[in-house]
Amino acid sequence: MKSQKILWINPSFLDYRLPLYAELDKLCNNSFYILYSKERVPKRCHSKIQEILGKRALYLQHEKQLRFKRKDFANTGVVIPFPKGLYRLIKRTKPDLIIAEGFFQFTPWAIWYSWIHHIPLIVAYERTAHTERNCPLWRRLYRRFVGLFVNGYIANGRLTKEYLISQGVKAENIFTGGMCADSFRLSLQKAALSDKERTVLRQSIFNGIPLGISFIFVGRMIPLKGLSYLLQGWRKHCEKYPKDRLILVGDGPLLSEFKREYETYKSVIFTGGIDYSQVYKYYAVSDVFVIPTLEDNWSLVVPEAMACGLPVACSIYNGCYPELVRKDENGITFDPLDTNSLLTALDYFHHINIKQFGKRSIEIEKDFNPQNTAQNIMRAITRYLL
Repeated sequence: MKSQKILWINPSFLDYRLPLYAELDKLCNNSFYILYSKERVPKRCHSKIQEILGKRALYLQHEKQLRFKRKDFANTGVVIPFPKGLYRLIKRTKPDLIIAEGFFQFTPWAIWYSWIHHIPLIVAYERTAHTERNCPLWRRLYRRFVGLFVNGYIANGRLTKEYLISQGVKAENIFTGGMCADSFRLSLQKAALSDKERTVLRQSIFNGIPLGISFIFVGRMIPLKGLSYLLQGWRKHCEKYPKDRLILVGDGPLLSEFKREYETYKSVIFTGGIDYSQVYKYYAVSDVFVIPTLEDNWSLVVPEAMACGLPVACSIYNGCYPELVRKDENGITFDPLDTNSLLTALDYFHHINIKQFGKRSIEIEKDFNPQNTAQNIMRAITRYLL
């Protein structure tokens, strides 16, 4: 395509977005721009995106926000940004097409610029009908109004597309496959571990070599992640499979409470917070990844674990399962609110070939790497620039 300027306005992003932005820049012939808030993006990500895009990585130095009471679940609070200088940065870029993140935050400024200058506007959207089950009427009406100015949408997957259609968006204006993880680096790190290193790791983490199946969860210890339901079910699971182990990697407000309640269970291992650069080691010594979340748009830890060769037990409340989890191929889905469903999912891995399922996970995840995701996004960009 011609070297037309593409500006992605994303207030905040983490490491997993960096490979995608680098791929998009290649496909856009080095005419890809990103605009973000320096206060919201971690220092490491700020430094890396500056290395990747140089002067084409624009940022707000300071940003004020008005925050109302907010919980971890969606639609339980409101954050109103005051991004002084945002419109000036958009105007300075002179984009030919804008991609905005979601309907609010920085998107109103993108709408204003695209409307005045008659350029296409695409919204990258992640939510599902489940995550939006408590969405108030005023938000739904606001989104429908914004939709009058939007040309197209980039969605994570099937569930996001279905939700957008339910809100009046035409199916032909929705492009799926817009989410990916920085999984390639994780898989390389895991592959670099020798058998001896894995044995030492297993001994240090498990205080010996586990004889059963090792399940792993990676994430924050918060109510939204559903860990209380997983741990309650684990008690019953261990009665049948006492040699199995459950590794819980992460920190959060519920960690101390969980430790106190399950300190007598040798089968439950709490690692606490682990630096992201070391997480691959825990994937390397585990057999199955389990995520009992009660609400997630498209959990990136799932493709990360898959890239490391792990089968998956995934909650039906996780928006990524239609694309990533395939029963009798690489895993199973379950309802964390239903103890029997949870126990069935954990039991399932005692009756399948775990290594074969892990290999299939690797194959499935490849379709959602940064290269393929960038191509999906480019299809939307190309359509509206023609």
